Amino acid sequence: MILKSNYRKIFFYTAFLFFLGGCAQGGGSSDSSDSGSSIVPRGDGTALISWTPPTENTDGSALTDLAGYRIRYGTSPGSYSVTITLNGSGLTSYLVDNLGVADWYFVMTAFNSSGIESSYSPEVYKAIN
Repeated sequence: MILKSNYRKIFFYTAFLFFLGGCAQGGGSSDSSDSGSSIVPRGDGTALISWTPPTENTDGSALTDLAGYRIRYGTSPGSYSVTITLNGSGLTSYLVDNLGVADWYFVMTAFNSSGIESSYSPEVYKAIN
């Protein structure tokens, strides 16, 4: 039996920009959780992630209920041990801090008010030396 779904998936494609420095986080609330059992190196490194908010669903209709974003990252490509949830549709950047010396890999998703989440953005990385 095949069930048809009435929800619209969010289309989310973003470009990440990384900067080193002491910029402050902007607006919204965040909830950081460790979604894996691996050890995450901690340190003084930072990555400023910036994006352009999505404007449409995968079916081409206008995205009118954007609720927030999730940034996932870790020290291995394709394996993200930390998830940060950012609530709020007006956000366009976030400073990830306390990064230890390592290559860090990041992806991002957007979600709507129904909790429907986009697929991952392209993976990007930043080396913290």
